[in-house]
Amino acid sequence: MPAQVPKRLRGRPKQTDNDISIQQTIIYTASTLFKEFGYETVTLQQIGKKCGVSKPTIYYHFASKADLFQAAMTTMLQNVRKITARMLEEAAHLQDGLIQLTEARLANPHGQIETMMREAEPLLEEKHIHAIREAEHQIHEVLAAHFKLAMEQQMFREEDPLFLAEAFSTLMLMGNREHDMKKFESHHVLAEKIVHVFLNGVTLS
Repeated sequence: MPAQVPKRLRGRPKQTDNDISIQQTIIYTASTLFKEFGYETVTLQQIGKKCGVSKPTIYYHFASKADLFQAAMTTMLQNVRKITARMLEEAAHLQDGLIQLTEARLANPHGQIETMMREAEPLLEEKHIHAIREAEHQIHEVLAAHFKLAMEQQMFREEDPLFLAEAFSTLMLMGNREHDMKKFESHHVLAEKIVHVFLNGVTLS
């Protein structure tokens, strides 16, 4: 008697490449709309219409708007982490890498992400907030690793490298303010100023 083929377990079907492509399109479209209009006012129907899929298709990939917002935010932050790591690793000197990184942040304001979070946080569950903050923390860890190396090479004075990473990120956010931008002729000039102020506070004399 031939062996019976086990029945396929019920559940969500395996994702195909097309499913993944649709999911990425939904995340990108949602990110764009959330940045432009904020979390609360954007609907799944708007997102679906913008990227050409139905609302049930969105629900196939994401259980709720909050889940989609988490995916959009963590994807943006993961991209920031990758860019941060690449710029610092490829730079000839840490100062050059920090200037290049700051200039890129000024051109593509990270402050938008923080603004979205403040608006959305009261409407999110703790699991969503934790996942987004963890993705942000990973950016700080990349910076902290380079600052720790600078301490070991006796370029920086001894300090908590993660604290320095958070402090530097805060300085970059200050550069997103419109009235600060008007004081400087370009993103590059302002980036040099921010990095100069930071390095003056941490380097050994």
